[in-house]
Amino acid sequence: MANVITRARDSFLGLFDKRDMTAESIKTLTQSAPTTEESVMTIPTVASCMDTITSSMAQMSVHLYRETEDGSMEKVHDDYRTTLLNDESAPNMNAINTRKLMVKDYMLHGEVYIEMKKHKSAIPNSDITIYEDIEKLVHLPAKNVNVQAYHDGTDLVKADFTLTTLEGQNIFFKQKQTTDLNEEDLLRILKSPLNTYQGVGVLKRGEKILSQALSEMEYTHNLYENGAMPTGVLKTQARLKQSMVDRLRDAWASLYGGVRNAAKTVILEEGMEYQKISLNPDEIQMHQTKKETNSEICKLFGVPESMVSTVANKYGSIEQNQLHFLKTTLATIITDFENAYNQYLLTEDEKKEGYFFRFDTSELLRTTEKEKIEAVELGLKAGIFTVNEARYKLDLPPIDEDEDVFMWGLQHALYNPKTKEFTVPNMDGGTTNKQKEGVADGKPNN
Repeated sequence: MANVITRARDSFLGLFDKRDMTAESIKTLTQSAPTTEESVMTIPTVASCMDTITSSMAQMSVHLYRETEDGSMEKVHDDYRTTLLNDESAPNMNAINTRKLMVKDYMLHGEVYIEMKKHKSAIPNSDITIYEDIEKLVHLPAKNVNVQAYHDGTDLVKADFTLTTLEGQNIFFKQKQTTDLNEEDLLRILKSPLNTYQGVGVLKRGEKILSQALSEMEYTHNLYENGAMPTGVLKTQARLKQSMVDRLRDAWASLYGGVRNAAKTVILEEGMEYQKISLNPDEIQMHQTKKETNSEICKLFGVPESMVSTVANKYGSIEQNQLHFLKTTLATIITDFENAYNQYLLTEDEKKEGYFFRFDTSELLRTTEKEKIEAVELGLKAGIFTVNEARYKLDLPPIDEDEDVFMWGLQHALYNPKTKEFTVPNMDGGTTNKQKEGVADGKPNN
């Protein structure tokens, strides 16, 4: 019996050590957790928001257009730059993954760096090097790029960009490598810019809420890790040496620590008193706090809660959900990326001639079959699409090109853009404007 009491005493007195569960929990809740790229991505809500944003940006293709003299847009086909942006950015990297990494850096660090590797050739018998078209686009992690800006007293005029050690084995067999980057070879995108060279991402802008989320996760982990330990302290009149405290703590952890030892009966020895400390999840409303923290993180990333949690769904259809997300969050990201592509990937002559890059947002607005048909039908009846254009949007084969028409007026007059002829189906069996009296030059009489 004496041995049993001794073991019980040895177990319980371990609570006097400073590293008991209560002390660890208080420390976790009162100290700020470091917010790094790696740590914040362990927060489920952050990971979900990042997946939503990066996946949405990745599924939209980028096209090159030219604005013609009449103001219409003409798509440029088979341009090597759209291949780099949509298919393969580098020999060992597809463009979709590159764009996801770019968006991730944009959101977290507020800065995106892409090195434009160009074809180059040397003129024989000279030191002159000619740079030609871009060969590949290489993503440089923003966390590995250091920027040192310089000013002339009133304005920032230049900056030095240094790439620090990347993960993986260095091909030059050096343990560390620091590379000076040429600003002219960099495609840069800034979010919420502080100046010409520096942006601000959510790691800085949302440091407090992200640190809080990490602390909540750590507290919950400690709670389960030490699941059987009561939230309180044991008092005794006995004085203990440090060696005894260490032994008792180890014995306590062995007998009662962890969730597998939860619900074991605890017996107090004579002279010991248990005092409860009000620091349990229910009393501090941990569940409600985590819910509010997740909501704040969604606001930080600009992602509607309805796209992260079904409980918060506010919209009745996929299209409405995507449209709200596109207008409130992705529009700014798309604009920043398009402006950067135009600035760095187009020549000065192309800019003057009206060339520009644009994301195809229709991929993001994929609807249900019923919604898609209704939208196409509306555009067809309004005379916005020809029959073939409408069929193309429904992934259907075209009709004969010579029979492709717009449905315009007079319920409905049909206009053939190729032959410039109008046909009125409900008059004289469908006469054309060239056959109808009172119509001249291929235009209807008003």
